[in-house]
Amino acid sequence: MKKVIISDFIEYNSCEFKLGNYHYCNCFLKDNYEALWLSNPYNQLIYFRNKEDYYFRKSISKGERHYLAENVYGFSPYALRLYGNHPFSRNPKIIEQFEKFIRPDVKKTLKQMDFNDVDVLWISNPKAYWLTNVVKYKKFIYRIADDYSHFPEYPNIKEIDEMLIRKADGVVIASSTLKDHVAKYDKDPLILSNGVEFDHFNKTGLAVPAEYSKNQRKKIIYVGAIKYWFDIELVKKIALQVNADVFLIGKCETNLEVLENLENLHVLGPKKYDDLPAYLQYADIAIIPFIKSPMTDSVSPIKLYEYCSAGVAVVTMNLEETVKLNAPVSIACNHEEFIAAVQHYLKEGYDRNVLREYGRENSWQKRYEKMKRLFMLDNWR
Repeated sequence: MKKVIISDFIEYNSCEFKLGNYHYCNCFLKDNYEALWLSNPYNQLIYFRNKEDYYFRKSISKGERHYLAENVYGFSPYALRLYGNHPFSRNPKIIEQFEKFIRPDVKKTLKQMDFNDVDVLWISNPKAYWLTNVVKYKKFIYRIADDYSHFPEYPNIKEIDEMLIRKADGVVIASSTLKDHVAKYDKDPLILSNGVEFDHFNKTGLAVPAEYSKNQRKKIIYVGAIKYWFDIELVKKIALQVNADVFLIGKCETNLEVLENLENLHVLGPKKYDDLPAYLQYADIAIIPFIKSPMTDSVSPIKLYEYCSAGVAVVTMNLEETVKLNAPVSIACNHEEFIAAVQHYLKEGYDRNVLREYGRENSWQKRYEKMKRLFMLDNWR
């Protein structure tokens, strides 16, 4: 079998989120690859931040194949030093030769796992630059899902980002707004917006979620991370001005105190990926209430495709990349327009089939086939 190493920000077997690299990994599997999924490195500092993460990473750190799924194996290196937004950890030089901080010798560990020589090295997490120093590969693909320089988790990352772009055989960007960022390094990137696992979300006849059974009001839903880009004031206005229940699904990493006393606002927390289709199937409106900024303007929202595949009307802020998608959704320039669009859909209805067809045309498999063809991943057969 052919081999691919994939570096991402989250775990392959995360129950909550299945982001782009997870789906590309599965496309590689269908194409007769076996995959090594590289988790973030760890040491005792991770224990104090998240014990569950620490013990999981420790369990996949030895020089053997750690089974995650059929033909998918996990690996998290133990490192004496970590990079991140922490004291004495913000220097990108740490990443440049990170392999020297890994114990035991990571070259030997990868050889023991038979992933020291691969067909494709696929890096999306720039923290994994060090892989290019220790792995022999036929093709190196750097996938840029977001403008990482806007994320506080990646201090001073521009230097590493540039090195990855220059070193890559092919660069994939999830947003056209990132094209100039790559082109200035004399690389012509392949623009592949995020996609959807269409069959997973295009389901009917599922059981009604228990949280939906309490009353017969219309249902507005948001699914995704609730972080500093989430427009809490907009969501509060929706709950106050629209006669509907508002459901928020996802891990919350920001303060939602202002929403606590709204009787029609329900914070459900994270839900399993397999359970999301039911929540979407019985929702009336799905929203993307992001604060407009350079960071969110460059986002290609996976949730938009997932919402559409479930046949749910979508209202979003006028994020630059979202506007360019020309999707059959409602785009608002301010809070008033956003709420008006929600009320319009609730009153007038919409064609679910149009939405589903848009989802069908934007599958991850179609994205993969285009990437494979343009980067000639089969030319060594």
